[in-house]
Amino acid sequence: MSTANKALGALPLHGIKVLDATSNIAGPFGGTVLGDLGAEVIKIETPAGDPARSMAPVDGDRSAYFHVVNRNKVATTIDLKSREGRAHLDELLGSADVFLTNFLPERLQSLGLISDELMQKHPHLIIGNLSSYGSVGPDSDWPGYDATLQARTGIMNVTGEADGNPVRAGVSVLDIGAGTWLALGILAALVKRNNTGKGSLVETSLFETGALWVSYHVAANELTGEASKRSGSGHPAFSPYGIFATKNGKICIGVGSDNIFGKLCEVISRLDLVSDSRFARNVERVANATALRNEIESALSSNEAKYWTSKLSQAGVAAESLMLPENLLTDAQAQAMDVMLKYPDESSGIGSLPGLPLRFDGERPQIRKPAPHRDL
Repeated sequence: MSTANKALGALPLHGIKVLDATSNIAGPFGGTVLGDLGAEVIKIETPAGDPARSMAPVDGDRSAYFHVVNRNKVATTIDLKSREGRAHLDELLGSADVFLTNFLPERLQSLGLISDELMQKHPHLIIGNLSSYGSVGPDSDWPGYDATLQARTGIMNVTGEADGNPVRAGVSVLDIGAGTWLALGILAALVKRNNTGKGSLVETSLFETGALWVSYHVAANELTGEASKRSGSGHPAFSPYGIFATKNGKICIGVGSDNIFGKLCEVISRLDLVSDSRFARNVERVANATALRNEIESALSSNEAKYWTSKLSQAGVAAESLMLPENLLTDAQAQAMDVMLKYPDESSGIGSLPGLPLRFDGERPQIRKPAPHRDL
């Protein structure tokens, strides 16, 4: 057996077959998680193709996003509206373990993809559906994207500077988050099937994911009665926390306890702040965050950003430089952890991509196949 086959056989989902009829970002990412974990994933596209193929920047008939959320898959085109297409799908479902969709309830009905009927015909089948607002409720037939659901669930209103406009989080937190929940639900359903022999319907949505992400803000409002607000790079629950200016640039500092605050004050030679009644406990520091920031930045102005991140980290205080995502390509920690995986496609300008944030027995699941070209 080749080394590659040995590695594939060691993956947790080796032997599991997934039909992935999702498109755009969230659903396909769920399929990619399963593929990264060793499942055989067949991407089913309509004759029009997945819109993610044309998301900027493009790479022929693929795009940056398409590479990220469709690696470790093969593609086939099926017209689910045609009799021949449905017959082909039914044939594939007979040997599949998982069927993923991200259609609105109305479209599932029109295509005849009724979960109860599919599972009655294929009792072993696990169906995963990811939608915008869920399958029930007054808004279940509404379309939605990451940004619009960030607006609906309040994420935008707690993102950005306090005196600025609400903004979208810089990464697609709902798409990637919901795709992760979809994969997690499928894994749980596979465990259940191992025990019962029967499949399940697994459902998640961008709306539910956004609701979970703002749990703290909901709880804080219930406790205080105060409306949620933006805290910029800071945090409404902790202080000092966020971006601080140094002699030659800015760094991010995180202090999550009184003990760590003491360590910070020792490093910056300001132990007097520990005994200051305005800053003695976290609740006081949060209430006086602006005054504390001024005191800390005054001390940090004596030296450069690199000096402070090193000194603070060595003392047990979380502190980091502000980097760009592409800095991960040369990051020493990323290299040591094998975070950036070789992308097996010499025809693409993409040389590596971050792998799943999981390791099994010290090994990260590799990218075995690049995102597929159109099956025309």
